[in-house]
Amino acid sequence: MPKYKVIAKAKDSRCPHVQVGDSIVIEGTMVNLEESKNVCAVALGAIQYSLFMMGKANDPKDFGRDEVYTLQCPDPETRVIFEVSRTLM
Repeated sequence: MPKYKVIAKAKDSRCPHVQVGDSIVIEGTMVNLEESKNVCAVALGAIQYSLFMMGKANDPKDFGRDEVYTLQCPDPETRVIFEVSRTLM
């Protein structure tokens, strides 16, 4: 099975800590801290299953996702919307 780098990049944000363009980079099951910026525990906790599956699935459509899709942090006051994509490692 190929390994993917999964990138959740903020495309909209009202959060004072996560800015548009910030990203969380997942390689396998690990957060790449050198390539990630402002990793929010609330956002990561909410989207981690999708990030994990995006890295494992041969085809994201197998679990109901497209190659690129959006997910939102559950905190309604900050409303960070992430664009999730993957690249082959």
